[in-house]
Amino acid sequence: MRNRTDLADNKINLYFLAGVATAPTFMEDFGRELADRLRESGRDVAHAELLFPYGDWSRKLLHQLLEMRNDLYPLRPAKLAPIGGRLAAEKVAASYAGGLALLIGHSGGGVAAVQAAELLSRAGTVEEPLLRVVQIGSPKCPVPAALRERTLYIRSKRDPASLLGSWGGIERGTFGQPWWNARKHAPSGQDWLPIIGKHADYFRRKPPYVSMEGVSNLELTVSRIWRWLHERA
Repeated sequence: MRNRTDLADNKINLYFLAGVATAPTFMEDFGRELADRLRESGRDVAHAELLFPYGDWSRKLLHQLLEMRNDLYPLRPAKLAPIGGRLAAEKVAASYAGGLALLIGHSGGGVAAVQAAELLSRAGTVEEPLLRVVQIGSPKCPVPAALRERTLYIRSKRDPASLLGSWGGIERGTFGQPWWNARKHAPSGQDWLPIIGKHADYFRRKPPYVSMEGVSNLELTVSRIWRWLHERA
C-alpha cells in the first residue's frame, strides 16, 4: 500500500468521538488499532484523542439525551449552535497539529463529528481539504455540501440508531414544484458492515464477535475506514 507523503507533511490527527452514556474505554482498542496501522504505513500520527461530546457514562443520561436531541433535531438551527459539535471543535482546535484531521464518531458522536468539522472549517482552524469524517452506527444528520465527499457513513444492518434522523430536504422541480429528496444532504461514502451483533458491537475483538473466518468486528471496522481513508487521502 503506497504512502501518501505528498499531503501536509504526512501528518494525521485522530479524534474519536463517543456517543451518549459511553464507557471511558469504549473506543480505546479501536483507536489504538487504527493509529498502529497508520504508523506502520508511514503516517505521522501527530495526535490521537478520545472525546466525549456529551460526557461519559458518569454524567446524567437525561442531560446527554437532551443535548443529543438538540443537535439532531434543532428547533432553531440558525441560532442554536450544536452542543456536542461545539465542544468537540474546541477540543480539536486546542490540539490540532497540522495535516489531516480525521474525526470518527460512534452513535451520537458521529453527529457531533459532522457538526464539529463544519465549525472547524468555518473558523479556519482546519482547512476544508484536510478534514475527514467517519460516522459509525450514527443517526442520520445533514452533511454540509463541502464535506460530503470527505464523509463516510458505515453501519450494521441491525443497528437501530441508523433509523433515527434524516438526510432529507426539499428540492424544486423543473417547474418549481417542491419535492422531498430523502438523500439531499447524504454523505457520498456509505457502506454496510457485516458485524456480529448490533449498535454497541462495532469495536469488539473477542468471541463471540469473531466470524468463522477469524475476522473480528474491530478488524472489519478498522479495515473499512482504512480503505476509505487511503482512497480519499
